[in-house]
Amino acid sequence: MTSSKGVILPSRPFVIGTSGHIDHGKTTLVKALTGVDTDRWDEEKKRGITIDLGFAHYEDEKGNQMAFVDVPGHEKFIHNMLAGVAGIDAVLLVVAADEGVMPQTREHLNICNLLKIKTGLVALTRIDLVEGADMVELCREEVSELLQGTFLESMPVIPVSANTGDGLEELRKALTKLSQQIQSPEIEKAFRLNVDRSFTVKGFGTVVTGTVLSGSVIQDEEVQQFPQRRSVRIRGLQAHGQAVKEVNAGQRAALNLAGIAKEEIQRGDQLAKAESLLTSYMLNASLSLLEDVSAPLKNRTRIRLHIGSKEVFGRIVLLEGEALSPGKTALVQFRLESLVSSRHGDRFIVRSYSPMYTIGGGMVIDPSPSKSRRILHELPERLKRLHDGDENVRSAEVIYLQSVMGVIESEFTVRSGLSAKQSGKVLQLLQSQQQVLCVDPICKRYLHVEHVERIGQFLCKVLAMHHNKFPDREGMTRSELAGKISLIFTEKEVEVLLKYMVKAGTILQNEHYFAMAEHQPRVSQFQEDSFSRCLVLLKSGGFQPVRRTRLLEELGLNEKDGVAMLKSATFSKRLVRVAEDLYYAPEQTAEILASLRNYLHDNPNITVIQFKELLNISRKHAIDLLEYFDSQHLTIREDNHRVSGTILASNT
Repeated sequence: MTSSKGVILPSRPFVIGTSGHIDHGKTTLVKALTGVDTDRWDEEKKRGITIDLGFAHYEDEKGNQMAFVDVPGHEKFIHNMLAGVAGIDAVLLVVAADEGVMPQTREHLNICNLLKIKTGLVALTRIDLVEGADMVELCREEVSELLQGTFLESMPVIPVSANTGDGLEELRKALTKLSQQIQSPEIEKAFRLNVDRSFTVKGFGTVVTGTVLSGSVIQDEEVQQFPQRRSVRIRGLQAHGQAVKEVNAGQRAALNLAGIAKEEIQRGDQLAKAESLLTSYMLNASLSLLEDVSAPLKNRTRIRLHIGSKEVFGRIVLLEGEALSPGKTALVQFRLESLVSSRHGDRFIVRSYSPMYTIGGGMVIDPSPSKSRRILHELPERLKRLHDGDENVRSAEVIYLQSVMGVIESEFTVRSGLSAKQSGKVLQLLQSQQQVLCVDPICKRYLHVEHVERIGQFLCKVLAMHHNKFPDREGMTRSELAGKISLIFTEKEVEVLLKYMVKAGTILQNEHYFAMAEHQPRVSQFQEDSFSRCLVLLKSGGFQPVRRTRLLEELGLNEKDGVAMLKSATFSKRLVRVAEDLYYAPEQTAEILASLRNYLHDNPNITVIQFKELLNISRKHAIDLLEYFDSQHLTIREDNHRVSGTILASNT
């Protein structure tokens, strides 16, 4: 096996979780198999039941390592049991031969089935307490009936006694055989561990334990605590009681954390690579209701959600219909009372709020649903494709569901459930198929082309309104058009979007302007006549033309018509707006610049007075002209004079 860092790893232990009714001999059996007493607390020993999770491991004669997670059987402690099931490879269902199948036997089996645990076997314990083989066989038949239709249906049922040792060797052999079927761990995915215990070790500080669900992590590496998103450093590592430098997917691990108190990290938290999980108060999911649930599940029912090692309260919103019948599956949205962190594909269990019993389970489809109202009506069909589709279909839906905001690649891996390597390949394929557009190749932000087209439709409406308001103008400048979507997209992203829309023919680009394809600038005869008379008046004033108020009076134009004419002429570059109330013909400014250029060619700088005398104009006109040239970077102001900017190099 190879780690994410490319090194060869030792074969990992086979992680087995016990399950079954209270006092059916789970802990005693684990002790008989491993020699380890998993009851850690005085209260557990006093009451003879497992209250919290216990852990043990052993190595068989062939060197195969096995780790046991011993879980409580009592109904009151089932949330502890659920914390222990996360990350196991197989389940060892324990049924006492002298009692047979009991309520927690059924519930534990249901939970394991809903969590999609792939394999396991059954141990019929306490066979020394029943009389004759017939009673054992009757219990075996009862168990076989229970297992029908579950993942354990065809798995061995082995009678055993922890007290006498009968059947232990056969059980060990069966476990060894089972361990050969161990699935490849998810090394390629980012490191992730559900915390199932937190405690303090004298001289070391805070220690947490859990099963590494995916990826790997090394000593002194920084990870994040979720859902708090707090950075913590791993001071030391243990795997199955041995100090190590690296732990990997599938291993039971203890992590010594620096800079965090025991009270600040508890069961239910997760440790994972930064940005590898999404945190939300909502989850979109597929929920299967157990067949033996007494009544349909109604919309907005309050429930207990168990995900990873965390239990949270919330309500179920049915996305289709008003009730979910027993044995059926439906799309739902969980609205939770506290934050959870997850990714696509995570399994969960749902228990009733009160009285507490397991009612169903399922899979997270969207770990942080978008709040876009636009897609609400189509959400069920989209989620079905996200749940049932192949890798490419699922990936396209992930990007679509993020609406016009799009998704960056690191978030995409979480929402799709893919590894970073798989994500890169899929995104490249979707681009080549023109299903998505990368609007930022550095941040790797992607939009679904349907939403790009929506943005294009919006900008077309903006352009149409602009054309209607200013029929004489060629269109909108890049900055004007970009300003309409600048709250969502960066300048670089806007550039990519505009290029895409121009290439697609959605909008046209003409030099510095964007317009609708059918737009043709139209100037009214009245405006054209007004402009002609305006040009004559401005030129008659030489380098000191009249200002706007006087100009409009002499033209006989009201403020509205006059300003509209001046703006139109400025936009089409037939006039130069030097100040708010001062306009020049382009040939006038060209002549002024030529004079100023010659002066600065022969002199290091020019003052306002010198410029005033050069053109024989008023001080106010001189100041306005120089400030305009400053804004164009043609000149640069230094104290009370100007020096050359780009004027000497410019032919403007």
